[in-house]
Amino acid sequence: MSVMHDDADSARSRAALSDLLASWTSIPAFLCDRLFTVVVSNAAASALSQGFTEGTNLARFAFLGPDVNRDHASWQEASAQMAALLRESLDDHEPDRDFHTIIGELSVHSREFSVAWADESRRATSRGVVHFDHTPAGRITCAYYMLTVPDSEDDVLFIWQPVDDVSRARLDELIESRIVSDSD
Repeated sequence: MSVMHDDADSARSRAALSDLLASWTSIPAFLCDRLFTVVVSNAAASALSQGFTEGTNLARFAFLGPDVNRDHASWQEASAQMAALLRESLDDHEPDRDFHTIIGELSVHSREFSVAWADESRRATSRGVVHFDHTPAGRITCAYYMLTVPDSEDDVLFIWQPVDDVSRARLDELIESRIVSDSD
């Protein structure tokens, strides 16, 4: 049974999560709504990818972002996963104007999205590995974990963890350089 929460409950939950994520200085993490728009992001996540900044829709970023390398070997897997996540979210929520808008926009402007969206055999997973090849610190490989937020029907939390010591060191370097550039 689903419990309806009002906007005030959602705002309080997001504010609490924002404070928590801000305290995670070396752990990239962000909160997305049901359409996979980043609503809360910490500095480590923003340093890891411009797609992880508040206000960015992950599906639009993946399929329409001008700086995304769609020829990269892992892009096909990541984009197919994004389409599957969006489809699963649509299955879990009532279709509305916002869903129709994003699906329509992506279908019209991205052949890759149309193909991935049509593949209904693809299932969303709550964890995986992504290679961030073009960071200022070099290649960083991270595992992600997608967690549901208690008492929220719409929000999901993404937490990223470097998979090896080299990726950890590079992520630390990236975060440190971001902190220095933000303080200038």
